[in-house]
Formats: sequence, C-alpha cells, structure tokens
Amino acid sequence: MARHKGGFTLIELLVTITLLSLGLLSLSSLFVSAIVSDTKTRYIQLASDRVQREMERLRSVDFNSVVVTNTGLFAADQGYTKLSQDALLMGVVAFSDDSLPHAVGRITLAHYNPGTGIYPSLKQVTVTLSWQGARLARGSVTEVILLANRPT
Repeated sequence: MARHKGGFTLIELLVTITLLSLGLLSLSSLFVSAIVSDTKTRYIQLASDRVQREMERLRSVDFNSVVVTNTGLFAADQGYTKLSQDALLMGVVAFSDDSLPHAVGRITLAHYNPGTGIYPSLKQVTVTLSWQGARLARGSVTEVILLANRPT
C-alpha cells in the first residue's frame, strides 16, 4: 500500500537551495562590477576635468609666459613642483590632485618638433593625470595641445 504525501523531498529542497545560491552569487558579482565601473567612470571624469582646467589655464596666458620656472604659472605656492628644465625654459612640472586617490599630474612643455626641426613659435603641451587605487580602478588621462605664438 503506497502512501502519497504532497510536498518536496529533501533532495529536491537541497537542489533548489543550491540553484538559488548560485543565482544570487552571480547577481552579487554583477553588483560588484557595477560599483567598480561607476568608480572608474567617476575618476576618469574628475581627472578629465582637472586636465582640462590646466589646459585652459595655459591657453589663457601669453605664449611667452608658458615656461617652466619656479614663479609665474608654476609657482610652488600654487602646488607645482619643477621636475626638469632646459635652457629654453621648457621641461616638466608636477602637481597633485586631492580629488583622486594618490593622484600625480605632469605638465610637459616642449617646442614642437615634428622631426624636421624645432618650431619656436609652437609649444607642445602634454598634461597627464594618473591615479592609483584598486587594480580595476586605477588609470590616467592625457591631453596634448599645441600653443601658437600669434602675432598681434
């Protein structure tokens, strides 16, 4: 005489719990990658804004003022550190940015040299801002422009 009771067996219940656990685990990794992606996007936006501000600051001054010295555009009291300087006052300047984790910025000034000679009326400006963080959230933003000495 077979008795049939309604309900689930213990095996069916364990299989269901295992499948549910795997599904929830997959969803949790999706949330983690969304958070990392959001953080990286926010850092890229902050870095892009700072690099753009530096470029606009350099565009707004006289061509002959865009030189690497300890005063003027890159004064130490404004948060800049001169890393190198050549005889033509071109070189590299560093800066920091508190809105990004362990951020280090570099501004490189050089006379434009396309390989056929130096153009003294053109300066190539490269601004790079790099930051550290978790492996997936670190990165850098670089922008390069040419400044021209426009006769008045």
